[in-house]
Amino acid sequence: MSSVAEQKKLVEQLRLEYSVQRKPVSECVKEMMDFMNANNEKDVLLNGFPNKKDNPFMEKGGCIIV
Repeated sequence: MSSVAEQKKLVEQLRLEYSVQRKPVSECVKEMMDFMNANNEKDVLLNGFPNKKDNPFMEKGGCIIV
């Protein structure tokens, strides 16, 4: 790639990044906390699985040595 082509690609990338809408961190954190508080009843990491059969990480069978 020539130097001119690389610079055009760089400028295009910078224009794309400039056009991205940004929010303050404080606003994003508040939105995240509101979402987590609204959905904490469904969070299996906090409450566990209602039924042991619903747990996809539970071993299906024991280990058998022949």
